[in-house]
Amino acid sequence: MKSIRSFADVVRDWEELLEAVNDNAEVLASAERQRAAMEASLAALRAKRAHQASCAASRQEATQDLAFLIEQGNENARRLRGVVKAVLGTKSERLVQFRVAPLRSHRRGKVNELPPGDQALNGSDR
Repeated sequence: MKSIRSFADVVRDWEELLEAVNDNAEVLASAERQRAAMEASLAALRAKRAHQASCAASRQEATQDLAFLIEQGNENARRLRGVVKAVLGTKSERLVQFRVAPLRSHRRGKVNELPPGDQALNGSDR
């Protein structure tokens, strides 16, 4: 006999087994205890499957709730950082503590300064 893998195949196999036993109840009267146990197993399996489906739905709902809360929290964090930036000033180095980049001056090298070796182009060899 081949191995039964899917839930539907297991249920179908068990139902067909119980149906066959019920069709031959007069001959299999001595198997009543096992038949009742099989029916109990099938009922428990169906109940657990329903519970599993309910849990899956609850998990999906919880995932959606978490995504909403994260989105809402991120918006609140942006607003709070905006207030901190407004209070401390846009150039305060204390902003780093709040994970906000302060505005810093960008120093550039002298515009007229050329790298060594290009002095001849500058006219300083004269």
